[in-house]
Amino acid sequence: MLPTQTIINQINTHHKTARKHVNDAVESAKAAGELLLQVKATLPHGTWTNWLKANLDISERQAQRYMSAAKGKDVPLLLLADKTDTVSVLQTTAKSKGIWKNGKWEPERGCIYLFKEDSGTYWVLPSSVEGMWFHVCKHYDGPRMSSDGFTRQHTIFSTVNDPDLTSKFYVGTTTPLGWIGVGDVLKSYGLIDIEKSLVQGKPIDKSYERPFGEPSSENWYWGNDDEWDDREAYVDSILKSMASDVQSK
Repeated sequence: MLPTQTIINQINTHHKTARKHVNDAVESAKAAGELLLQVKATLPHGTWTNWLKANLDISERQAQRYMSAAKGKDVPLLLLADKTDTVSVLQTTAKSKGIWKNGKWEPERGCIYLFKEDSGTYWVLPSSVEGMWFHVCKHYDGPRMSSDGFTRQHTIFSTVNDPDLTSKFYVGTTTPLGWIGVGDVLKSYGLIDIEKSLVQGKPIDKSYERPFGEPSSENWYWGNDDEWDDREAYVDSILKSMASDVQSK
């Protein structure tokens, strides 16, 4: 293992590179994560957070992302980039504006979208579930949205406790959503003009397990309470419930 100060300097360097240069973000984040894992393994229990604050310019949440990347877990590139650089991540000549059918907006397969209005920023990400499934979410400053008209098994409302994100509140889908309903969900979250508010859209060669910037469950103030982690688990629970009902008759 390298000297502690050398590791601290290298982690800070990789962190700055990951935030400023999107193209190198993944490799820099993994490199920082590997070093973080080495250090964490040597520290006494309960001292990790204090060590981070004393030695690094990285939030605990961002450090967790780097370590997850080092372990080979899927961490969205948007979360490895600087919070002010999310629009540049999407900039490309291969733009997608989605598809309008019968007066309703639909995302194109494998595309990612960012919308922005005064009410907040809205994200549509392709889901890792096979087919035309998407995650939808909104990040905003307030006032806090009401949960009236929403169901716990489909929607998560949360505060945002992440220094790498500028929003105060979050609302997002619990399970992946079929492409036909994406436009309706965006409007239910408060998006007024889908066409005019579209900042950027592009094809992307990856998919996502969860919505962009979804807070950890301890910050949720209304949602599914981790009862269902994904669409398959939700469908499986319904099938088991139906089978149980048949057996009981």
